[in-house]
Amino acid sequence: MTEQTDKNIFAVPYPDRDNSYIVVTRLDEPYGEGSDTVISIGCTLKGDVSDPTWKVHVPQGMMKEVVTAIGFAMEDPEGL
Repeated sequence: MTEQTDKNIFAVPYPDRDNSYIVVTRLDEPYGEGSDTVISIGCTLKGDVSDPTWKVHVPQGMMKEVVTAIGFAMEDPEGL
């Protein structure tokens, strides 16, 4: 089950690893004033949801297309 750790951080626990999460958050102006909002998707295996070990930033305007692509990948047993 997804946990909301604060107003803007959502942590999805791994089912088979203690203290490990996929972390999702929205960042406004992450690259300085005027930069586009991104959705940050990261991973922590140490429980530090505020500072994931790795992360990818998806521009908010591309999120629907990325979610669609994820759906395709989930349905395709041979991969994309």
